[in-house]
This record gives sequence, C-alpha cells and structure tokens, in this order.
Amino acid sequence: MVKGVVDKSNIIGIIHARGGSRRIPLKNIKHLNGVPLIGYIIKAALGSKLLDRVIVSSDHPEIIRLSKEFGAEVPFVRPADLAEDVPSELVTQHAVEFIEAETRERVDIAVTMQSTSPFCSSEDIDTCIRKLTDNPEIESVFTAKKVCERPEWMFKLDKDKAVLFLGGEMKGERGVTQSLPDLYIPNGAVYATRRNVLFEKNILISDMVSIHEMSAERSIDIDEPIDFLVAEVVGEQNEQG
Repeated sequence: MVKGVVDKSNIIGIIHARGGSRRIPLKNIKHLNGVPLIGYIIKAALGSKLLDRVIVSSDHPEIIRLSKEFGAEVPFVRPADLAEDVPSELVTQHAVEFIEAETRERVDIAVTMQSTSPFCSSEDIDTCIRKLTDNPEIESVFTAKKVCERPEWMFKLDKDKAVLFLGGEMKGERGVTQSLPDLYIPNGAVYATRRNVLFEKNILISDMVSIHEMSAERSIDIDEPIDFLVAEVVGEQNEQG
C-alpha cells in the first residue's frame, strides 16, 4: 500500500456517551457555548474522510435523540450493564459486535471517541487512522497531550511521611525540567485500535502503539464543572480567532 493512502478497510467510529455522570449530570448534552457537548465530537467525526460510519453508544433517550439530530447513527441502546463505570474497551467491543452482526461484515479498525473532548477535530481523527494504516507493526494510536506535572516530582504519603513516588531523591538534574524527557498522557479524545487487538487483548491501547499529540488547549476533557468554564473561554477565543 502506498504510504498516506488508506485502503478499503472497514473503519468505524464509536462515540461513547452514557447518561450517567457523577460530577456533572447529563454532561454529554450540557450546552457548551450554545451547543450540546456531544455535537462537537459528532461534527468532527462526520467530517472525517476515513470513517465509514459514525455511531453513538448511549443508554439515554435524550442523548440518543440529539445524536441522531446531529447526524450520527444510533442503531442500538447500550445495555444497562455497560452503562455503569465499566472499561471503555467493553463498550467498543459491544458496538463492533452489533455492527458486524447487523452488516455481516468484519470491522477492521474501531475508532473510540468521547463526547467530552469538544476541541478534537476531523484532522485529529484522520491522523490517528492514517498512522495506524500506514504502519502495519502498530496496533493502536491514541491522541495525547504533553505532560506538565512531572511524575519525577510527585510524592505519596506513607503515613505522615511524604516520599517520592518514583523513589530516589529530589536533587540534581531531576529538578531541571529541560533535563527530563518529554512525556505524554492520553487526552481521552480518540483511540484507533485494530479489531484483533480489541478482542484478543481486550484493550484499546496496546504495547505496539503510537500517539498523535494535541495541544493542551485542544486536549480539554470535560470531567469537572470547572472544565466547562475553561472550555467556554477557549471556545470563545477560537471563534474570535
């Protein structure tokens, strides 16, 4: 295959959007600058040049209604046992199995997305897919942001004593940011995973993995009420820019 050209793999986008949320009730449809949160990731997914279908996995009727209104498919209602706090790979596996039973066609790549990442773009999604299809040795690709809070500087409490989580002492080059390697953490927006890895290893991120870096601003993940306030400011600046 020519590098940069995607073959006719069956690539399915699956957006996770359950109704339950402990910190922000129904956050998936809470309005962010006048738009339901889930509308942002659906728009990005529908703008992808490489996704064959965009499907929302949800258990909540209003999320389902709005998802369809924004143009996504909702071919099933997520089972109650998968609408609790369960590993994301189980939700994606369920969606893939449903699609394959419905179409009698094998899914080659499952692209898991979250509605809590409003600044993820179509290009971010397609970059993850291309990195996977261009590199046969890679099993999964995820979006990430560069770490600011250094694990080398983190402490844990052992009774009343604070000790470095990674051990050792806080001295020398360890205290110089420029001397430390760049580290990255998943930002929760996109996980592109080959089907065999998803089911044989029961995982979204395998050990043969690559990343697509997104900026800290675009990596905002809506989890706490303050995240909405920050996202509103960033969104307003994006509109003005």
